[in-house]
Amino acid sequence: MPASAQDLPDEPARGDTARRWGTARRLAGVSTALLLCVAAVTGTAAWAGGDTSAADARAADPPAAEATARTAPTTPALARDQAPAPSRAQAPATAAGTAAAQAGQAIARALPSNPPASTAPGTTSPGPASAPTAAAAASTAPAMAALPAGTRTAYVDQFGAVGNGVTDDTRALQRAFDTVPSGTTLVFRPGATYLHSDVLRVTRPGLTLVGTGSTLTATEETRSAVHVSGDRVSLTGLTLTLATSTQRFHAYEQMKLRVSGDDVVLRDVHVRGAAAAGIYVGNGAARFLLDRVTVTDSRADGVHVTGGARDGRVVSPVTTNTGDDGVAVVSYRADGRPVERVRISSPRVNGTTWGRGISVVGGTDITYTDVDVRDTDAGGVYLGSEGDPYWTFPSVRVLVDGGRVTGANTNPDKDHGAVIVYAGNPGTTTADVTVRRLTIAGTRATAPWDVGVLAGPGATVTRVTLTDLTLTDGARSPFWTNVPAAVRLVGVRDDGVAVANRLGW
Repeated sequence: MPASAQDLPDEPARGDTARRWGTARRLAGVSTALLLCVAAVTGTAAWAGGDTSAADARAADPPAAEATARTAPTTPALARDQAPAPSRAQAPATAAGTAAAQAGQAIARALPSNPPASTAPGTTSPGPASAPTAAAAASTAPAMAALPAGTRTAYVDQFGAVGNGVTDDTRALQRAFDTVPSGTTLVFRPGATYLHSDVLRVTRPGLTLVGTGSTLTATEETRSAVHVSGDRVSLTGLTLTLATSTQRFHAYEQMKLRVSGDDVVLRDVHVRGAAAAGIYVGNGAARFLLDRVTVTDSRADGVHVTGGARDGRVVSPVTTNTGDDGVAVVSYRADGRPVERVRISSPRVNGTTWGRGISVVGGTDITYTDVDVRDTDAGGVYLGSEGDPYWTFPSVRVLVDGGRVTGANTNPDKDHGAVIVYAGNPGTTTADVTVRRLTIAGTRATAPWDVGVLAGPGATVTRVTLTDLTLTDGARSPFWTNVPAAVRLVGVRDDGVAVANRLGW
């Protein structure tokens, strides 16, 4: 198995196919039906052409990231009864036999109108057969999710993917992503488990990937990412897993599902295990939609929006047992621009082993609504900026509106409380932050506050509004700040008792 999907052989050019056609015509013993099949392959080059406009700079990982923790992928062992590829000595010896073998290979590369029947684990796919009748095709094709009428449809199994949970399907899957044209709906077989040992890249714009009931499992944690850099790509229903996780990584190749294209939609996508972030949106991605995504057992943030991403929505994400923040918006100064105009509605954070529940660590016009955050290692809600070594932008015009924060800040070595607004990057101003209509319960009793507003040395906070907060069974103090002139606190109740209003601005 090559170390990279870039080592895949190219599809045959039109000239190669034409030469095979001419050779076959001159050879005796080749049936007319076989000749017609070979002729049909000439159209395959047009299928493989498609729109390549998405092969831009965003499709390639930065060299520094590519060099991080790169190791040769492991190739799963063949099942005991899986036949190996024939040796050179087994190839046909006659000219007619050679031509027939070439023709058969060409036919195998052509795209049938129906997906092949599923192959049982430990067996090899059958060779080319006569075209089935419509009734036979309907009876042998695996059940597929409903597809929009009028769309062009292909199946990853048609490109050699096996999906038996044993065979390494990296090459076949990458071939499928690179071959089908824009506008194609590419379907993963329901119930199948496809293994990949290297980063998979979806660069073709306008693809719809349907994976309802299918699993895509990475076998090499240092090369475990699926990277969507093509614009207008939609991914629905697929579950992405990681076979083994030994430590937290930080490079692009380890972000389980990475999005850098514009107008990308992830819907009902589930990440189960990630060597770094579960879902990573960055590199200036615009107008993205993450709808009902879930992330469990990531080593870093569950959902991480960064890199100047903008004009996106995250709807009803659910994270569980994440290694860092559940849902995070992070804007590093090195990115050149902050994350802007992102709305996150109904996030559910079910525990973090390290980090906060929901956060904005630098960003402009960021909104969270209807939050449900439970059992976080650090703060339940964290808004502001950070200095060395992160050097982020400040948070400006940030709103958290409605919901619950329960059992926050379980780690006694971190004093965040349930909600913290913190300016930590010197020379920056976190401004116009509003937290309202939250119910906060069960914050660690030894935490210094339920809600805190702080400015670090050289950093500034201004115009923070805290309204309609209900606190129960909380920390040592309901509220604390070192910048009272920056805070407006109205309508806060602590165990049923009104907290004095503060009108700092």
